[in-house]
Amino acid sequence: MKKLTVTILCLLFILPACAGAENPSPEEAFKKSFPTNTFESISPTSIKGIYEVYTGNQIYYFLPEAEVIITGSIISKEGVNLTRQSNSKKMALKMTTLPLESALKIGNGKTTVIEFTDPNCPYCRQAFQFLSQRKDVTIYIFFIPLSQDSERKIKHILCSKDKSIAYENVMTGKLDNNAPLNICNDKKVDEMMKTQLSLAKQTGVRATPLFFIKGQVVDGFEKTIIEKLLNE
Repeated sequence: MKKLTVTILCLLFILPACAGAENPSPEEAFKKSFPTNTFESISPTSIKGIYEVYTGNQIYYFLPEAEVIITGSIISKEGVNLTRQSNSKKMALKMTTLPLESALKIGNGKTTVIEFTDPNCPYCRQAFQFLSQRKDVTIYIFFIPLSQDSERKIKHILCSKDKSIAYENVMTGKLDNNAPLNICNDKKVDEMMKTQLSLAKQTGVRATPLFFIKGQVVDGFEKTIIEKLLNE
């Protein structure tokens, strides 16, 4: 009887290990199938057998049984882009921890708006025209230069004594067409630009403009959505 008890106990310890080996977690299965791919999180989707892989700046999908990756968006029958929705939620969490002292502050309104922008982006300029009319916002700007000319204009803004005026001049097009720019050799300016780029990458921002208002990410200059958030 004692020998039988010992045997049963051994089986109880061995079987879970065997079960774990036969049914690896999604993370383990992914690492085995795609050892060179890094990820921040892997979570189940509403579709059985398909897992969401979040890399930190994008989402794709993993099917453990087939050992394949699927890229693209999952869209519900109601027309909701579930991939974009999930990515925005993850991005929003990161936005709450952004060091605002690394941004350019414009305004002193009661509502905080975080904006990732490029000075030559036409939709960014439209957003500037809209937000500059509002006195109820404080905008924290993180620059993402999408061209060499954009980089020079950003440096001009950060090198200027009155950064608000310099920002306005750039965003209204007054410094287009090879207008002379104030390009300084200030290490603090260079460091600020590098920091802003790094924060954009860490947060998952891949295009401009992008806004964070009252806990919600707004991808692009969606005027109706932005106006509604600001007026709530």
